[in-house]
Amino acid sequence: MTAANHEVTVRVFEVRAEAEIAVARLAADGIDAAIRQDDEGGLNPGFYKRYGVRVVVQSESLEDAYTSLGVERLGIRRPLLDAMFQHAAWGYPSESCGLVAFDAAGPALVICLTNAIDAPDRFVIDPVEHFGAQSLADRLGMTIGGIFHSHPGSDAFPSRHDIEGGGDPDWIHFIAGPMNNRPTVRAFRIEGSVPVEVSLDVQP
Repeated sequence: MTAANHEVTVRVFEVRAEAEIAVARLAADGIDAAIRQDDEGGLNPGFYKRYGVRVVVQSESLEDAYTSLGVERLGIRRPLLDAMFQHAAWGYPSESCGLVAFDAAGPALVICLTNAIDAPDRFVIDPVEHFGAQSLADRLGMTIGGIFHSHPGSDAFPSRHDIEGGGDPDWIHFIAGPMNNRPTVRAFRIEGSVPVEVSLDVQP
Protein backbone atom coordinates (compact mmCIF):
# COMPACT_ATOMS: atom_id res chain seq x y z
CA MET A 1 0.00 0.00 0.00
CA THR A 2 1.38 3.41 -0.92
CA ALA A 3 1.19 6.46 1.30
CA ALA A 4 -1.30 8.01 -1.11
CA ASN A 5 -3.72 5.12 -0.72
CA HIS A 6 -6.58 5.78 1.70
CA GLU A 7 -10.06 4.60 2.63
CA VAL A 8 -12.91 5.87 0.48
CA THR A 9 -16.66 5.23 0.36
CA VAL A 10 -17.84 3.31 -2.67
CA ARG A 11 -21.54 3.19 -1.79
CA VAL A 12 -23.92 4.09 1.02
CA PHE A 13 -26.80 1.84 2.06
CA GLU A 14 -29.75 2.43 4.36
CA VAL A 15 -29.83 -1.19 5.57
CA ARG A 16 -26.79 -3.01 6.95
CA ALA A 17 -27.77 -6.34 5.36
CA GLU A 18 -27.48 -4.75 1.90
CA ALA A 19 -24.04 -3.41 2.79
CA GLU A 20 -22.96 -6.89 3.88
CA ILE A 21 -24.10 -8.32 0.53
CA ALA A 22 -22.06 -5.65 -1.26
CA VAL A 23 -18.96 -6.49 0.79
CA ALA A 24 -19.38 -10.16 -0.09
CA ARG A 25 -19.72 -9.31 -3.78
CA LEU A 26 -16.56 -7.21 -3.65
CA ALA A 27 -14.69 -9.99 -1.86
CA ALA A 28 -15.72 -12.42 -4.59
CA ASP A 29 -14.08 -10.05 -7.07
CA GLY A 30 -10.91 -9.90 -4.99
CA ILE A 31 -11.55 -6.44 -3.54
CA ASP A 32 -11.06 -5.86 0.19
CA ALA A 33 -13.94 -3.87 1.66
CA ALA A 34 -15.34 -2.98 5.05
CA ILE A 35 -18.49 -1.54 6.59
CA ARG A 36 -18.43 1.74 8.46
CA GLN A 37 -21.44 2.89 10.44
CA ASP A 38 -22.01 5.19 13.37
CA ASP A 39 -23.89 3.30 16.05
CA GLU A 40 -22.51 5.23 19.03
CA GLY A 41 -20.09 2.48 19.97
CA GLY A 42 -22.77 -0.20 19.73
CA LEU A 43 -25.09 1.60 22.15
CA ASN A 44 -27.50 2.66 19.45
CA PRO A 45 -27.58 0.17 16.54
CA GLY A 46 -30.35 2.11 14.81
CA PHE A 47 -28.38 5.36 14.71
CA TYR A 48 -26.89 4.50 11.30
CA LYS A 49 -30.32 4.85 9.69
CA ARG A 50 -29.85 8.61 9.74
CA TYR A 51 -26.34 8.61 8.32
CA GLY A 52 -26.29 5.46 6.22
CA VAL A 53 -24.12 2.37 6.23
CA ARG A 54 -20.96 2.99 4.21
CA VAL A 55 -19.08 0.36 2.26
CA VAL A 56 -15.45 1.45 2.03
CA VAL A 57 -12.45 0.29 0.02
CA GLN A 58 -8.90 1.52 -0.45
CA SER A 59 -8.69 4.35 -2.97
CA GLU A 60 -6.60 2.29 -5.38
CA SER A 61 -9.53 -0.17 -5.63
CA LEU A 62 -12.30 2.40 -6.11
CA GLU A 63 -12.68 2.06 -9.88
CA ASP A 64 -12.78 -1.74 -9.65
CA ALA A 65 -15.31 -1.50 -6.80
CA TYR A 66 -17.61 0.77 -8.81
CA THR A 67 -17.52 -1.78 -11.62
CA SER A 68 -18.08 -4.73 -9.26
CA LEU A 69 -21.14 -3.14 -7.66
CA GLY A 70 -22.48 -1.69 -10.88
CA VAL A 71 -22.60 1.83 -9.42
CA GLU A 72 -23.67 4.45 -11.93
CA ARG A 73 -21.25 7.37 -12.08
CA LEU A 74 -22.05 10.92 -13.07
CA GLY A 75 -19.58 13.72 -13.71
CA ILE A 76 -20.57 17.10 -12.33
CA ARG A 77 -18.68 20.38 -12.19
CA ARG A 78 -17.99 21.84 -8.77
CA PRO A 79 -19.65 25.23 -9.56
CA LEU A 80 -22.96 23.39 -10.02
CA LEU A 81 -22.66 21.82 -6.58
CA ASP A 82 -21.70 25.22 -5.16
CA ALA A 83 -24.90 26.67 -6.63
CA MET A 84 -26.94 23.99 -4.86
CA PHE A 85 -25.21 24.67 -1.54
CA GLN A 86 -25.71 28.43 -1.90
CA HIS A 87 -29.40 28.12 -2.71
CA ALA A 88 -29.85 25.67 0.18
CA ALA A 89 -28.16 28.10 2.57
CA TRP A 90 -30.35 30.94 1.28
CA GLY A 91 -33.53 28.98 1.96
CA TYR A 92 -32.51 27.60 5.36
CA PRO A 93 -34.23 26.60 7.64
CA SER A 94 -36.79 25.64 4.96
CA GLU A 95 -36.05 23.24 2.15
CA SER A 96 -34.80 24.83 -1.05
CA CYS A 97 -35.34 23.34 -4.48
CA GLY A 98 -34.62 23.66 -8.16
CA LEU A 99 -34.08 21.80 -11.41
CA VAL A 100 -30.94 20.62 -13.16
CA ALA A 101 -30.59 20.94 -16.93
CA PHE A 102 -28.37 18.51 -18.83
CA ASP A 103 -26.54 18.82 -22.12
CA ALA A 104 -24.83 16.03 -24.03
CA ALA A 105 -21.97 15.96 -21.51
CA GLY A 106 -24.14 15.76 -18.38
CA PRO A 107 -25.36 18.29 -15.77
CA ALA A 108 -24.84 21.77 -17.22
CA LEU A 109 -27.09 24.25 -15.39
CA VAL A 110 -28.66 24.54 -11.94
CA ILE A 111 -31.93 26.49 -12.01
CA CYS A 112 -32.82 27.71 -8.52
CA LEU A 113 -36.56 27.84 -7.89
CA THR A 114 -39.02 28.60 -5.09
CA ASN A 115 -40.34 26.10 -2.58
CA ALA A 116 -44.02 26.93 -2.88
CA ILE A 117 -44.87 25.61 0.59
CA ASP A 118 -41.84 27.03 2.47
CA ALA A 119 -41.52 23.98 4.74
CA PRO A 120 -38.53 22.49 6.59
CA ASP A 121 -39.26 18.88 5.67
CA ARG A 122 -40.68 18.88 2.14
CA PHE A 123 -40.86 20.97 -1.00
CA VAL A 124 -43.14 21.76 -3.92
CA ILE A 125 -41.72 23.54 -6.95
CA ASP A 126 -43.74 26.57 -8.00
CA PRO A 127 -45.52 25.42 -11.20
CA VAL A 128 -45.05 28.76 -12.99
CA GLU A 129 -41.34 28.70 -12.25
CA HIS A 130 -41.19 25.05 -13.35
CA PHE A 131 -42.59 26.03 -16.73
CA GLY A 132 -40.11 28.89 -16.98
CA ALA A 133 -37.20 26.56 -16.18
CA GLN A 134 -38.36 24.12 -18.84
CA SER A 135 -38.62 26.94 -21.39
CA LEU A 136 -35.12 28.16 -20.51
CA ALA A 137 -33.66 24.69 -20.92
CA ASP A 138 -35.38 24.34 -24.31
CA ARG A 139 -33.97 27.67 -25.51
CA LEU A 140 -30.47 26.58 -24.48
CA GLY A 141 -30.78 23.23 -26.21
CA MET A 142 -30.74 21.40 -22.88
CA THR A 143 -33.03 18.87 -21.20
CA ILE A 144 -34.29 18.90 -17.63
CA GLY A 145 -32.72 15.73 -16.25
CA GLY A 146 -32.64 16.28 -12.53
CA ILE A 147 -34.18 17.90 -9.51
CA PHE A 148 -32.41 19.15 -6.42
CA HIS A 149 -33.47 20.11 -2.93
CA SER A 150 -32.01 20.52 0.53
CA HIS A 151 -32.49 18.77 3.85
CA PRO A 152 -32.05 21.48 6.49
CA GLY A 153 -31.58 19.11 9.41
CA SER A 154 -31.32 15.60 8.02
CA ASP A 155 -28.92 13.55 5.97
CA ALA A 156 -28.74 13.79 2.19
CA PHE A 157 -30.83 10.66 1.66
CA PRO A 158 -34.32 10.57 0.11
CA SER A 159 -37.09 10.90 2.66
CA ARG A 160 -40.50 9.28 2.38
CA HIS A 161 -41.85 12.57 1.02
CA ASP A 162 -39.08 12.67 -1.59
CA ILE A 163 -39.78 9.12 -2.73
CA GLU A 164 -43.54 9.66 -2.88
CA GLY A 165 -43.19 13.04 -4.56
CA GLY A 166 -43.10 11.62 -8.04
CA GLY A 167 -41.45 13.51 -10.84
CA ASP A 168 -39.98 12.07 -13.99
CA PRO A 169 -38.69 8.54 -13.22
CA ASP A 170 -35.61 9.18 -15.36
CA TRP A 171 -34.55 12.23 -13.37
CA ILE A 172 -31.65 12.20 -10.97
CA HIS A 173 -32.43 13.57 -7.50
CA PHE A 174 -29.68 15.71 -5.98
CA ILE A 175 -29.96 16.27 -2.22
CA ALA A 176 -27.88 18.69 -0.14
CA GLY A 177 -27.77 18.08 3.59
CA PRO A 178 -27.72 18.24 6.49
CA MET A 179 -27.45 22.02 6.14
CA ASN A 180 -26.94 22.44 9.89
CA ASN A 181 -23.88 20.17 10.07
CA ARG A 182 -21.25 19.42 7.40
CA PRO A 183 -23.54 19.28 4.37
CA THR A 184 -22.80 17.21 1.31
CA VAL A 185 -24.58 16.57 -1.98
CA ARG A 186 -25.60 13.05 -2.92
CA ALA A 187 -27.49 11.88 -5.99
CA PHE A 188 -30.09 9.16 -6.46
CA ARG A 189 -32.41 7.60 -8.96
CA ILE A 190 -35.78 6.62 -7.54
CA GLU A 191 -36.54 3.20 -8.98
CA GLY A 192 -40.11 2.43 -8.00
CA SER A 193 -39.97 3.27 -4.31
CA VAL A 194 -36.26 2.47 -3.86
CA PRO A 195 -33.53 5.13 -3.91
CA VAL A 196 -30.44 3.96 -5.81
CA GLU A 197 -27.36 6.09 -5.33
CA VAL A 198 -25.45 7.59 -8.23
CA SER A 199 -21.78 8.26 -7.54
CA LEU A 200 -20.83 11.88 -8.25
CA ASP A 201 -17.48 12.42 -9.92
CA VAL A 202 -16.76 16.04 -8.98
CA GLN A 203 -14.77 17.96 -11.58
CA PRO A 204 -13.32 21.50 -11.55
